Amino acid sequence: MKFYIIAFLIIASFGVDIDKNTFSNYREVKMQHLHIEWLLNLRTKIIDGSAEYTFKVTTAELKEVHLDIYQMEIKYAYYPNVGKVLDWHVESDPKQSLVQGDKLIIKLGQSYKYGDIFQLRIKYQIGEAARALSFLSVDQTDDKKAPYLFSQCEANNCRSMIPLQDTPSIKFTYSATVLTQDSQINVFMSGLPVENNKFALMEQYNMNGIAKIFQFELKIKIPAYLIAIVAGTVQEKATGQRTSVISEAKNIDIYQKELEDLDKYVKYLEDYIGEYKWGFYKIVILPASFPFGGMENPLLTFANPSIIVGDKSGVSVAIHEIAHSWFGNTVTCNNWSNMWINEGFCVFLERKGLLQLFGEIDYVYVNSQVGTKEMNALIKEFNTSTDPVVKSYASLHPITEDHNADDSFSTIPYERGYQLLFYLESIISETKFQQLLKDWLRQNEYQSADENDFYNFMITWIQSNFTIEQFLAVKQQIDSVYTKWVYETGALPVKQGFGNHASTQATDLAEEWLSSRPGEQPQGYEIFDQFKSNQKQLFLSYMLEKYINMNTITMKQLDLSYNLSENKDAELLFRWYTLSIQTKYATTNTNLNQIRSFVGKIGRMKMINPIYKALDKNTAQTWYNENKNFYHPLARQSIENIIKSKGQQINVELL
Repeated sequence: MKFYIIAFLIIASFGVDIDKNTFSNYREVKMQHLHIEWLLNLRTKIIDGSAEYTFKVTTAELKEVHLDIYQMEIKYAYYPNVGKVLDWHVESDPKQSLVQGDKLIIKLGQSYKYGDIFQLRIKYQIGEAARALSFLSVDQTDDKKAPYLFSQCEANNCRSMIPLQDTPSIKFTYSATVLTQDSQINVFMSGLPVENNKFALMEQYNMNGIAKIFQFELKIKIPAYLIAIVAGTVQEKATGQRTSVISEAKNIDIYQKELEDLDKYVKYLEDYIGEYKWGFYKIVILPASFPFGGMENPLLTFANPSIIVGDKSGVSVAIHEIAHSWFGNTVTCNNWSNMWINEGFCVFLERKGLLQLFGEIDYVYVNSQVGTKEMNALIKEFNTSTDPVVKSYASLHPITEDHNADDSFSTIPYERGYQLLFYLESIISETKFQQLLKDWLRQNEYQSADENDFYNFMITWIQSNFTIEQFLAVKQQIDSVYTKWVYETGALPVKQGFGNHASTQATDLAEEWLSSRPGEQPQGYEIFDQFKSNQKQLFLSYMLEKYINMNTITMKQLDLSYNLSENKDAELLFRWYTLSIQTKYATTNTNLNQIRSFVGKIGRMKMINPIYKALDKNTAQTWYNENKNFYHPLARQSIENIIKSKGQQINVELL
């Protein structure tokens, strides 16, 4: 009977939406716990690593463990208790090695049965080739005192730091020991710090060369992409009873002031969705080369300094990352084709929190309209491609097989996913949909799921909480759009307007500029200075949408009227700079040098990618070559793909 139960469980598992971006045999054996030990040498940009794994067998018989790796040197694998060295080899596909990495195959030397638990260790070394890691020289830091290191594992880049099952389908607890050789270096990880002797060292070291030892653990299960580290002359300052900010000393007081309301933001979201179960919330303001606005590492959110504007207008990024504590970190997509399970839900919760921040739904809807315009532009762009993979990026279920999952990342899973949930709320009712989301979290806590899981849960929930007549009517509405919304690449099945007075002010002003005579300011143009940052973003997004109707004379008048080229808000600058290139306003006599400087001072892909897309190929290559060493490996990859896709035309005025 036991055999038939095991066989049934194994066969049943093949009905799930599997992860096609991992080489691991995660459906046969699952990581339960990971302990890593790192010796950092930031000056030589080398990390000596050891990893100990606790595995549980989920197949009838297991003889090998397959793990994901990327550009690392494996030294040896062994059983820790008996010291037995294990045979291993790397299986490499030349077409995939630099795209998704390689498969590390470890022969266990014996057979394990379903339910067995065992441990093994791997000794390895990594360096600059690890695309999850950014090693910064002393000159690239704010404090100019010591080198700096930070990681970015999402999507499947943790395999370049640690050999493991690099898939969001697998969740595990983890602990870490980090040794430094420089007393100036402090270390933080996505876990709770513990006393530096809780975990015995796995390797032998010359302790005379060890300056500090840091240890961490996280007892809540997470996927590999949420493992994170920052090391440098960083320090921590409290922003509230359970929140804090971490950064280099130079600007930490500015960051602390800008983020002084973090406790309130956590409470806003708790009031809507339920208890924050991670204990503390810490945000690290990283160097400007960090490729994203934020990254939701538990207990250690990463953020780009571009979110610090001076007027708290950038803190919506912090609210978004806090929202990931529920959607993404607690319930996680089971593969990167289902990223909207993380991001669409997170944007939905973020905008519930923004209602508390803004005080008026109109200003929340402005964010929704900005997102809609950027989503629609990408839907149009992706659908012009003849490559079915690229075209699929316009859907909520992109094709990621045989590709780096990072390539599919865009505004689409955020905004298309958000608008699906917004529509579902409109037909289920706001109060009931709130309870549905709470129950979804409760049932799937610390699990991984896909769109089909959510659909089945939602339909069952509605059936249990509505009359039969109501259920049938609501289900019919959902079924008429759900599959189209997720899988089709065209416009949304239902158009959401998000009409509001604040947005109308911004778009009306944009229209007045577009219809004004060249060189003239429209009546009431000064209202722009009274707009909130997101209204200004909408104004510029509207202009970008209609840039072919713009002329350089009107652009010059815009710049003179609002001093846009000198603005300190990066959210406005990148839109204005992109518009400047598209309308040919950008020359050495206007703001071209400022744009060139901008892409060399910020590495946030959201902000530099549109600029590189707007440039001609030769100029883009020239500017990229100037800044390549500054950019994070993920940004380099993204910009190189943009340049590769360009034609050969040259705009000599931009050189």
